[in-house]
Amino acid sequence: MDSGAVTPGNAIEHEALPQPPHDDLPKRHPLAKFLSGAAITIGFVLIKLKALLLVVFDFFRGYAVNPFEGFGLMQFSVAGGTMALSIWAMATKAPLPLVVGFVGIILVHEIGHAVAIRAKGLHAGLMVFIPFIGGAVTLKDQPRSAYDDAQIGLAGPVAGTFASLIVLQVYKWNEQPLYLAIAAAGFAVNLINLLPIGMLDGGRISAAVTKWMWVFGGGVLIYKVVKQPNPLMLIILVLAAFQVYLSIVRERDDKSFYDVTLAQRVFVAVAYFGLVIFLGHQTYMSLNRLAALSAPLVK
Repeated sequence: MDSGAVTPGNAIEHEALPQPPHDDLPKRHPLAKFLSGAAITIGFVLIKLKALLLVVFDFFRGYAVNPFEGFGLMQFSVAGGTMALSIWAMATKAPLPLVVGFVGIILVHEIGHAVAIRAKGLHAGLMVFIPFIGGAVTLKDQPRSAYDDAQIGLAGPVAGTFASLIVLQVYKWNEQPLYLAIAAAGFAVNLINLLPIGMLDGGRISAAVTKWMWVFGGGVLIYKVVKQPNPLMLIILVLAAFQVYLSIVRERDDKSFYDVTLAQRVFVAVAYFGLVIFLGHQTYMSLNRLAALSAPLVK
């Protein structure tokens, strides 16, 4: 009887299963490889973009405030009255449409300040327009840190720059020199406000910029001034040298107020010097265009 045990004389034979030849394995088409790789890349980018958009949305959501909260009849009367006075006074020296457009840019500039003030949990006092100079927004409450103060200072020129860019775009559409003149005036007045002195916006911003950032930013300004000579940027460059000394003194005066993180200082410095360079460039180009338009035609 065969017990079924495997012995040398009774080996169990197994038939090998047929294996498909390697050449018969399915191959992915190059286009399929490309599309799958592209899909993975796009998915990764969308995930990162979504995260970035959420951060940006969360940032700007804080600025979705009513800038005139707390304003009463007196505040609106002062703002409206001084605006009308400014328009009347400047209209004696310049065409009325140019003056109205210029004051409109100043209004957007000041609203930018008011939005930032309210976003920081503070309250604006009065909005005042000053003939031939610009305007100002007073604060009922003082900023809690140099970083908050810098953000309030930056908000005005940023808003005014956007308003000037819109007017410049209108000029590109209809080629009316009036809009170019309004845009040039808007760029110039916002650049003036970035001078790092006194109660100008630049003076508020400068408190959050360290001495080393002033040195680096000053170097960038030197290059820009050499390439595109601009008196306003030259003044900012000179004042930047003085700010190196002031930043050392400030940081010893009130450590709690000037306790600003490195990331916050970098943000303020990049925003400030970037805005100065951009406005300097736009002012230079706009004024040159106006000069070319007003120059007599050479036959």
